Amino acid sequence: MPFDDDDNPASSAAQVPAANAGSQSAEEALEDGIHDHKLFASMFSKKGVSGKIIRKGEKDFESHGTRAQENTLEASRTALEEVLNYTRVHRLESWLRAWYFPDWWTIHSPDSKTDDPLLQDRVVVMEHERGNWMRDIGRAVSGSKDQLGVGRLWLLPEEALYLIERGTVDIWWPDKEFEELLPKVTDGVPARNSFGPDDYDVGLPLSVEAAYCFLIGYEGERGKTTLAKFQVYTHLKRAGFHVMRAPSNDPSLSLKPDPSTSSTSLWEWLFTMIPWQRHPQHRPFGPLVSPGLYRAYRPIYQQLALLPRHRPLATPIPHDVQEPFRVHFHVWRGTGAPFSKKNPPPPDFRIAVCDTADSLVPTLEQIEALLESTPFDPPNPAWQGPGRLYQRLKHGYRNVLVAVVDSGLVNFMRFGEAAFGEEPLFDRFDNRNGGRGGKKGGRGGGRGRGRGRGRGRGRGR
Repeated sequence: MPFDDDDNPASSAAQVPAANAGSQSAEEALEDGIHDHKLFASMFSKKGVSGKIIRKGEKDFESHGTRAQENTLEASRTALEEVLNYTRVHRLESWLRAWYFPDWWTIHSPDSKTDDPLLQDRVVVMEHERGNWMRDIGRAVSGSKDQLGVGRLWLLPEEALYLIERGTVDIWWPDKEFEELLPKVTDGVPARNSFGPDDYDVGLPLSVEAAYCFLIGYEGERGKTTLAKFQVYTHLKRAGFHVMRAPSNDPSLSLKPDPSTSSTSLWEWLFTMIPWQRHPQHRPFGPLVSPGLYRAYRPIYQQLALLPRHRPLATPIPHDVQEPFRVHFHVWRGTGAPFSKKNPPPPDFRIAVCDTADSLVPTLEQIEALLESTPFDPPNPAWQGPGRLYQRLKHGYRNVLVAVVDSGLVNFMRFGEAAFGEEPLFDRFDNRNGGRGGKKGGRGGGRGRGRGRGRGRGRGR
């Protein structure tokens, strides 16, 4: 029962378009951001697809009342209706079923201690699974093989709803006991039952609307996710990223110092009182810059630096994060090394989700607590030099993306802990002047092109 366009039997008759049929790129074809439903309609047609690429063309500024324009609009409306009326089905050999057990792990705790802090939020269990989508979706619960549910793939609400929407999984409401539907694991492989897709006496298949009702809820509701978070999750997954939910009590983000290492000895305290670095002393009156002859910019700007600047700390004083401004998802790029959900690398992005209908512009305290909840991530040492200045400032020492959902439209905003005081601009001036190689106070000691009184070879009198 295929549920993807590639599995549609009617599309097997589609011919490959000619090489000269479309000279422009796909980005130019989608520049206005509206789908060409006539192309989809031709794919669903049993007569096949013509070799000519259907192009949308330029839009008219206004209606001019011609029959050609009316026919074009009517053809587009008809194609849209045909696409919406198309019935998508599954192939029997690729059909996957999942069962909805919302209270299973709240009642039956695993026999062994599990390292999954999101276990009670996993409310959908796969009967059997196949496909590449398992690389970053779902998690097999570890524990004793004699316990029901152990060894099977359990999904979070956003993961299950995403697979349901893309047509990969059918979710069912169970009418039988868990052991009858999903037997225990034997020899490390989950046992299969003998129920097919037409055995409605064991359960009831849920529609997409019913799945939304069961899996979408309010913030903090167990076994559910908010609509804004689900929209951000699907937006990133369809863009090709690996997305996993960030645990609320991630031990790697604990910033509290260890009590055993926080105590200092008397000698260590005495050594901290010695000023190892010599800072310029600012006089209470008089000029800011002491009179004298300066051959570099550094001593001048050091005397002008009166206000203390921000220095990012690896272990700052932690503050309590406030909803919705906390990290909800860890995101990795889809390219690069193979991804492993058991041992994932450090995430490329940390994303917090907020809805404009429920939240306002974050305050400085909320952004500060959000940044402090992320690990210390200074700029890459390879980014040294004046040419990578703005890249270092943009990255900062901590950064997080805030996904703002406005009526289904997702926008991303980056917040970072930048250190402008750690980027002195006067060093480049000193290096530039010193690189020319001149005398003190001059612009260079090379030979000039001035007029001289040297002896010439002219004819004497």
